[in-house]
Formats: sequence, C-alpha cells, structure tokens
Amino acid sequence: MVQDIPPDFCKTVPISDEEVTALSPHHANWMDDVLSRIVRKYGDKILLTEFDRKPKISRKKANKSSGRVANTRSSREGGEEWQGPPPWDVTSGGDGCPKFLCDVMVEGLAKHLRCVGIDAAVPYSKKPVSRDLIEQAFEEKRVLLTRDAKLLRHDYLLKSRIYRVTTLLKNDQLFEVIETFQLEISENQLMSRCTKCNGKFIQKPLTTEEAVEAAKGFQGTQYHNAVQKFVDVCKLNK
Repeated sequence: MVQDIPPDFCKTVPISDEEVTALSPHHANWMDDVLSRIVRKYGDKILLTEFDRKPKISRKKANKSSGRVANTRSSREGGEEWQGPPPWDVTSGGDGCPKFLCDVMVEGLAKHLRCVGIDAAVPYSKKPVSRDLIEQAFEEKRVLLTRDAKLLRHDYLLKSRIYRVTTLLKNDQLFEVIETFQLEISENQLMSRCTKCNGKFIQKPLTTEEAVEAAKGFQGTQYHNAVQKFVDVCKLNK
C-alpha cells in the first residue's frame, strides 16, 4: 500500500502576483520513492497508447512544418538540372541515338525536334495519365519531356528520365533541350524526319520520272526558309 501523504506535503510559493504549488525537497524525494515502487509493482500492466508515445505538436508548429515541406518540394519541382545519363548513353548500353517523349504540354516541341532530325514521339492517347507516359517512356527507352511539375514525383520510376522544360517558346525549348542533353545537330540532319509521324526519310536516288513527279508542287523557297530557321535556332552558323 502507498503511504499516506503527509499534511505538509505541498506548500504555496508566491512568485510575483501569482502563486504556484511546489514540493519541498524532502517530499519530492518521498514522491520519487512512491512512484518507483508503483512502477516496479505494476509496470507490466501500464500500457502506453500511440497518442502517449508521440510528442504533441501545436497547430502553429505543424503548419510551419508543412509549409517548409511544401516550399522544399516546389523548389525541386521548379526545374532541376539534368542528372543523367540518358537511356541512349553508349556507356550504359544505349545505342547513342537520342530519343524523347513529349507530353501534351510540349507537343509542339516534338515537331521542332523532328525538324532537326531528333527522334521525338508523342503519347499514344490524347489524354494520357501519368502511368501511360511512364510506361511508354520506359518501354521505348526515351526521356520524358514535360512542363508538368507533378510528373517529377514519379522520377524514381524512370531512374532520372523525366526532364521538366523551363522555357515557354518552342524555339527556346528546342535550344534548351539541345543544350541540356548536349545533342549534336548538323545541317544535314535538318528536315530529315517527318514532322507528323516522326518517321525518318530514306534518301535514295530517284529515277527521271520520280524526280519529275517529286518536283511538282515542290517549293524550294519554303524548304530553304525552314532549314535556315533551324540553323539559326540551333546556332549552327556560329
């Protein structure tokens, strides 16, 4: 049995305009002895709930903490430097041919990449979900290009094969991708792919009849202007 509490167990100590109840040193030792005996006798029956185990955090601290996490996440999603290596890297078993998958937010970039001879695919469906994009990029060994910061949360699934394009204009996006992935663009690559299907044009000698037929409706000025445009964008004349 626990001993009776002495009558002078507590005493009131004035502090400024308030009063607090404090234990005398003698009775503090007595209380420690009583608690120790209780724990030794009933310790195996004392259970702590999960609420007891977790430290209590005020709402203000919780809000500040969640705010710091959100800020950290947004700063990462704001555009990271490419970590690499890309899946086409020869040192990693790739074939050395750059390949990209442009989601619907940068579909115009896909056409520009094709114009400079780069293999750039688009999603199979018009409204793909994240899983569809990740599966396509993984199966075809492509780097997924996007402006959707939320897709970066799935980066671990593609082992650093998702890149968030930071620029807005298509010409700037093209130059950004070329610089980021250190793509080698030559003038003979320009206009070597179909901008609609991404297929690569096969150059072969034409017969006289084929040459005459191909010349019909061919406008050399438009072709020259298109080539010159991408020469300027890719800064091939420097």
